[in-house]
Amino acid sequence: MTLNRVAGGALRLLRENWLFLLIIGALGIALLALRTPGSDDTSLEEVEAILTGGQPTVVEFYSNT
Repeated sequence: MTLNRVAGGALRLLRENWLFLLIIGALGIALLALRTPGSDDTSLEEVEAILTGGQPTVVEFYSNT
């Protein structure tokens, strides 16, 4: 298989699937840009101070199990 044949196949793949690849790329960028950052609050006292601080707070729970 020559390099020209591989490049031609890749170019044909891009031409035939450009919309699908664009949507997948946009979803990947949106996932990275819009994800919720982690918190540095590790102790129960810090969390309680934030929750009782008088400002509205959103609490998200996540388990990786």
